[in-house]
Amino acid sequence: MLEAHVDASTAVTVVEAPIPKAVEPNDIIVKAVCASCNPKDWKMPAGILKTIANCPNSGDDLAGIVHEVGSAVTNCKPGDRVAALHQLGAPFGAYAEYALVKDFCCFKLPDSMGWEEAATLPMAFYMACIALFGSLRLREGPDEGVTRPSPLLVYGASTGVGSMAVKLAQIANIHPVICVAGSGCEFASQLIDTSRGDVIIDYRQGDKATVEAIKSGLGGRELEYAFDAVSEEHSLANVVKVLDPTNGKLALTLPGRSSKLPAELHISHVMAGSLWTKLSGIDQSEELGNLGLEAGGPNFARAMTANIEGLLRDGRLKPHPYVVYERGLRGLEAALRDLRDGKVSGSRCVIRVVDTPGAHAW
Repeated sequence: MLEAHVDASTAVTVVEAPIPKAVEPNDIIVKAVCASCNPKDWKMPAGILKTIANCPNSGDDLAGIVHEVGSAVTNCKPGDRVAALHQLGAPFGAYAEYALVKDFCCFKLPDSMGWEEAATLPMAFYMACIALFGSLRLREGPDEGVTRPSPLLVYGASTGVGSMAVKLAQIANIHPVICVAGSGCEFASQLIDTSRGDVIIDYRQGDKATVEAIKSGLGGRELEYAFDAVSEEHSLANVVKVLDPTNGKLALTLPGRSSKLPAELHISHVMAGSLWTKLSGIDQSEELGNLGLEAGGPNFARAMTANIEGLLRDGRLKPHPYVVYERGLRGLEAALRDLRDGKVSGSRCVIRVVDTPGAHAW
């Protein structure tokens, strides 16, 4: 098969590689049709993400057709249309004609869903679920609605993970959702329900005005829950100014950013890699209810996988806007460089693996 390797400079080389086999009982081999790109896909080869093992094929988001399954796989079979999240840092990622994934992070697609839009879903969905339903413990899952107001701050609401968190909050009846974004404000505004008090705040107005706008959106309520999908110094500084200093719970996406934050806050790092082990930032002495965290991340992932299949079937969860880069794997370098250079906002970069010049015939 053809496989794309990304180096420290974000240059991409397409090489011949062996097709993976389903060796472990929960393995699934997917014939990739499309893959989508995440910022970590260039950051990992560049050595910026030290917590993730280095693998030259750094892609993790894909959609395609099941080719082979392990002996314990029951949720899909060869020929099924699926999307999946590949294990970060492991061999046989999404930037290849075939990828190796686990059954608990692989979900079936409705026939009406296109490959490109399906490929935008896995990383954003599982990351947002870890943030809202694992780390912040807002609900047990997106289908667990509530009636009492529960303000949620989403910083970076137009990013892939941030916007997915906003979508899931709507499904779970979490309001008001206070969204902070920049150039993606117009996109984020399409995701909220202003009749329930949801608001969009443009951080480009400056830190002081942003903080005051968040307080205004709270309407005198305490802010107990915040998800910072940006996790840079400026965003964290603003979040701390509005989060309840006693009961505040903060989930952030970049590790190592919490050392200067108040010690009394409940802080958790939203790490996709925890789906294969156990969720980080969770107090294991807590009563964890039906989340399935006691046995580690795979049980949590299975529960969320069942959720997304239902949400896609009934149309409640919509995929992210996307831009397709031509020439398949040979167009990957342009996509990753655009991500690296900050040229992408409010959309996902997608490559059609099957359109790679020289790709092997099906």
